[in-house]
Amino acid sequence: MDLQEIVDSYDMAAIVMSVEDKGNGLYGDIRIVRANAAYRKIQPGDYHDNMLYSEMVPPEPKFEDFCYRCAVKKQYLHSYVETKSLNVWSNTSYLPLSKSLDKGNLHYFIFTIEFTEHPEYEKMSDVSIDSAAFIIKTCLKLRGSFDFCTSMNEVISDIQKKTDSFCSAIILIDSENQKSSLLCSKFRNDSASFKDFEKVLTNEVVMSWEKMVEMHDNIMIKDEADMQKYEKINPVWVKSLRAGHVESVILVPFVHMKKIMGYLFVTNSNVERLIEIKEIIELTAFFLNSEIASNNMMERLELMSNMDLLTGLRNRNSMNYRVDLSVSGEKKIAEPYGVIFADLNGLKRANDAGGHSAGDALLKNAAALLRDIFARHEVYRAGGDEFVVIVPECQEKEFDSLVCELRSKTGFGSDITFATGSYWDEKGGDVRVAMHLADEAMYADKKRFYEAHPELKSR
Repeated sequence: MDLQEIVDSYDMAAIVMSVEDKGNGLYGDIRIVRANAAYRKIQPGDYHDNMLYSEMVPPEPKFEDFCYRCAVKKQYLHSYVETKSLNVWSNTSYLPLSKSLDKGNLHYFIFTIEFTEHPEYEKMSDVSIDSAAFIIKTCLKLRGSFDFCTSMNEVISDIQKKTDSFCSAIILIDSENQKSSLLCSKFRNDSASFKDFEKVLTNEVVMSWEKMVEMHDNIMIKDEADMQKYEKINPVWVKSLRAGHVESVILVPFVHMKKIMGYLFVTNSNVERLIEIKEIIELTAFFLNSEIASNNMMERLELMSNMDLLTGLRNRNSMNYRVDLSVSGEKKIAEPYGVIFADLNGLKRANDAGGHSAGDALLKNAAALLRDIFARHEVYRAGGDEFVVIVPECQEKEFDSLVCELRSKTGFGSDITFATGSYWDEKGGDVRVAMHLADEAMYADKKRFYEAHPELKSR
């Protein structure tokens, strides 16, 4: 049978590839033996028959494993994944050729590929019945829960059991601040904890993944041979894997608007079921990705609705909600507590003299001063030039000391001046009463200030 005739019979891009079998699960050269016109059209570079595939595209351990399984083990394989290097989705099939065509230790298969600009759900849903059942169950849990963290913990537990992994975890990252945090994890051994591995899975290691996954939909390490390949790419990571006695890894990035939000991290799963596990992980990660992106958006919207964007302090909405929680008893303010009302003097003068930019600068500086003095407490911009501070679980002496510090730094002649009123409640009564009394004390302080400095009243 002529190999060129085989690939020419396909309308889509198709090639015949060969894999050199070295025995004991090892392989040598992987070559593109023949290609049809459709394949030559989509691939850049100079093509020639029997070329190493790595002359055409960068080496990829996961792809090589699929080639080996198809050519040598004669497994029919399929994959539909995002190809980040081309900014497309790739629908690929691996079709083993008859053993009669194999020559010595060279084994052959057909590789076909189609590109789509966006994910096509019919292609994504082409999975086994068992995988489909698991993924549907995952979607129902994600959509059926009102608690994001609870649903994520349930799903990661299901992933751990389904993959028979030692550890399955979701790690979130903040690229701007170069920080990472654990969202949820599940271990095969209930006595194990993610804290046991913090010394090896450091923030430095997690942040090193970003460059590694820039051009790949995911990373899979199944054995020592793969480990050695990735050791050349990311030695810091592989060193941490060896220190944690990790022999196999699946790492899938969660990406939104070309920005990595976090990773699905699975270690020491059942590599004998790698194809099935890959199918489950890739599709489950797709839905997890969407859920994490939605949750991040909701958190940002909630933050915006409760934060004063100019000063970075909590706003009036946030203050009112805090008061409601305390009054209802759902989240009472720890007693004894104190309340401070601080009204900024001179905002109108700043606006009149230097425009709103000068007024904004004054408000920002005032907020920074309050944040500095009351770093451990609740500071709100109640509106305009008015600020409110709630100091929970504070003894009277400590509270008075804080009020004195505020007065000493914002008295007459200071760059920032406040009219200040305060009230300390020993028994933890109704916070609305405390706020009313602090507000009255603030107006009394303002009155005394203008009585002492009448020349400033009209300014």
